Amino acid sequence: MIFNNYKTIAAIFFLVLFSSHKSIAQNTKKPNIIFIMTDDQSSIVLKESDRKNQSRPFGFNGDSQVVTPIIDDLAKNGMIFTRAYVSSSVCAPSRYTTLTGRYAGRSEGPVFMKQHPYGNMTRVENNTELEIDKENLPRLLQKAGYKTGFVGKSHLVAHDLANQIKNWGDNGFKEYDKDADPNDINVSDAMAYNHKKWAEIIKKYGFDYANGVYAGNLRELFNDSINVHNVEWKNKAALDFIDENKKNPFYLYYSETIPHGPAPWIKKNGKYVFGLDANPKFTGEGYKDIFYSYLPTRAQILEEVKNLDKDVAHAWLRWFDHAVGAIVKKLKEEGIYENTLIVIASDHGDYNGGKTTLYEGGIKIPLMMHWPNGIKPNQTYDELVQNIDYTPTFLDLVGVNLQEAQKKLNYDGVSLKNVLKGEKNPVHEHLFFELGYARGVMTKDWKYIAIRYNNQTQKKIEKGLEFNGWKGEKLKFPYYVRNAHLGNFASTNNPLYFDADQLFNLVEDPRETKNIFKNNTEKAEELKKLLIKSLKSFPNRPYAEFVN
Repeated sequence: MIFNNYKTIAAIFFLVLFSSHKSIAQNTKKPNIIFIMTDDQSSIVLKESDRKNQSRPFGFNGDSQVVTPIIDDLAKNGMIFTRAYVSSSVCAPSRYTTLTGRYAGRSEGPVFMKQHPYGNMTRVENNTELEIDKENLPRLLQKAGYKTGFVGKSHLVAHDLANQIKNWGDNGFKEYDKDADPNDINVSDAMAYNHKKWAEIIKKYGFDYANGVYAGNLRELFNDSINVHNVEWKNKAALDFIDENKKNPFYLYYSETIPHGPAPWIKKNGKYVFGLDANPKFTGEGYKDIFYSYLPTRAQILEEVKNLDKDVAHAWLRWFDHAVGAIVKKLKEEGIYENTLIVIASDHGDYNGGKTTLYEGGIKIPLMMHWPNGIKPNQTYDELVQNIDYTPTFLDLVGVNLQEAQKKLNYDGVSLKNVLKGEKNPVHEHLFFELGYARGVMTKDWKYIAIRYNNQTQKKIEKGLEFNGWKGEKLKFPYYVRNAHLGNFASTNNPLYFDADQLFNLVEDPRETKNIFKNNTEKAEELKKLLIKSLKSFPNRPYAEFVN
């Protein structure tokens, strides 16, 4: 009897020892990193007076009309960044910065350099690409022993192929008609073939895994039927990556397509035809007969939001919320949840037409980080951070020497490692922004925006020549960006858009309704000096009178 008791005690001892050893191993190994990004989502809560039919933020941003309990719980039990920004308020440059830590104006991608040879002013927009021959975040993480994965929207490489289907045939892609039916096996097979080719292209830029990918936006599939959001398809690709790499430290770049257009809240004949009422079997690789049993059905999601008396048009947020929940559940099942940093952000905003501007509606984003082993619950950080900070932060957390990384990457951000530990002091005294012809800087309380043009454009303005606008409109000044649709939308919704010099007191005027540049010369000069300092860090890139 005594012998049996000893056996029992010994068994318990070894069980406790094994469990403790496992816990210690999880607490000391390099963290997994899952970076999840929505598309065109601001952090600003809508008001009655705002432009209708636009995206809502998350519940953790203060919106009471959305249903995002899973994401909100992660935010509550992690850190919410209340002053998070991107340096460029349009897809490609923001994503470039996210994966390099460099301002988009430093891009040496082929399209960008063809448009802007050194010695010329840059016009940052959807023309920046990851460089095939330069270091970036995933490549350095690979060298640090990480498995790297890419899921979702790219808009980062091979713009010449992504933006024009007429180039596909010459580059080994299969073509189909815009109105082709994905239910046709030949059409679907062509789409699947192209998807596989895009995945292989993306892998060349530092990713071990690429699946559930889109070359650009949904419309760049160039098919009317497939031009719909499919959260489940991308979510499964993300789960598959985790399953394949759960024994190794990993980094997953998980880029959603919602809520970018076609907006998931658009209704036709009483249905959300581009979102929750779209065909779940239509994916970026054609027709896929998959039943995602681990998620609620789309009809159930709509019904849930309706029963909670919330904004049903934005039930797409609960759709995405459930996808994040599936990631969390998978991590817990594999015993790696506690040591995984989950970041949820957006590529930029589009609040009240802020996209392609340097106003808060375009550059301010939702951002939260959750990491049980590294971030205490109920944390907020109210100082300025920017997407230039992701790369140095992630590299710092996994033990990469930042001085060596700086030499390889020339990144512009700073590590937020100490912030995640609870440090509340500012990491930035000011931030820099660039978009098209616009440049800007901001401190915590003030923002200055300059609109200047290259020499050729400035001469046209001085001669009184007009510029082409949207649908034949004639303009005295050109839009910041070449995309007339985006330029029209931004300028129509922001009355100060064309002002050459703009100064805002963000404390007194957070919506940037009053340009007080002329009446605050001292403050304007102070911020101009900050802008010049930032612009001088771009060698051989003039910007009007600021840097020649």
